[in-house]
Amino acid sequence: MDSELLTKPLPTRKRVEERMSFEEFCDLIDEDQKAHLIDGVMIMESPASNTHEELFGFLHFILRGYVSRKKLGNILGSRSLIRFSDYTGFEPDLLFVSNSRRHIIKEQHVDGAPDAIIEIVSPSSRHLDHVEKKNYYAEFGVKEYWLIDPYRQTTEFFYNHQGNWTPLPIDENGIFHSRVLIDFWLRVDWLFAEEFPDELEVLKLIIGE
Repeated sequence: MDSELLTKPLPTRKRVEERMSFEEFCDLIDEDQKAHLIDGVMIMESPASNTHEELFGFLHFILRGYVSRKKLGNILGSRSLIRFSDYTGFEPDLLFVSNSRRHIIKEQHVDGAPDAIIEIVSPSSRHLDHVEKKNYYAEFGVKEYWLIDPYRQTTEFFYNHQGNWTPLPIDENGIFHSRVLIDFWLRVDWLFAEEFPDELEVLKLIIGE
C-alpha cells in the first residue's frame, strides 16, 4: 500500500456555494415576475389578482400624492427591490423612504430598510407576509409595517420597537394614523368598499384641503 495515500494531504475541491446571492438573484429575475430572495432561496409569487391590483392602485395614488404634496420622501411600487443582505431581498407591494434616507435608493434597488412597507395580502402570500417577511422586516429595521388583506377584509399595522413589532391602533372612528408618514391617516373601511371612493377627493381630505 502506498503510504502517501494515507499521509499526503490532497488539494481540496473548491466549495460550491449553495445559496443564491443577491447579485445572482438580480440577474435571474424577470422584470415581469415578482420574486423574493430569502436567505439565498428564491421564492416566486403568483400573478396578482384584479382585487390586488385595484387596491394597489388606490393606495399608490393616495400615498404617492400625499408624500409628494408634503415633501416627505418617496413612495415606490411593487417592482422595487430591497436589498437587506447578501442573500436576502424582497419586492413589497409599496414602500416609503423618507427624505433623510433617500441615499438608500439606487438605480436598480433600495439598499437597506425603507421607513415603511405595505403588503397587500393574497391567499397564496398570507404565510409569507405574516411570518417570513414580517420577521425579516423587523430584524432589518423597517419602522412601520402594514398588512392589508382584501380577501379577509382585515388590516394590521405595526411599529418597530427595538426589533419587535408593536401593534398600532385603529381609533373609534375606524381611522388609522401612521407614525412614520407624518400626519397621514386612513379610514380603514375605504379599503374594502365595493367601489373605492374617489381617489382625488380622498387625497384632498387626508391632506386637509
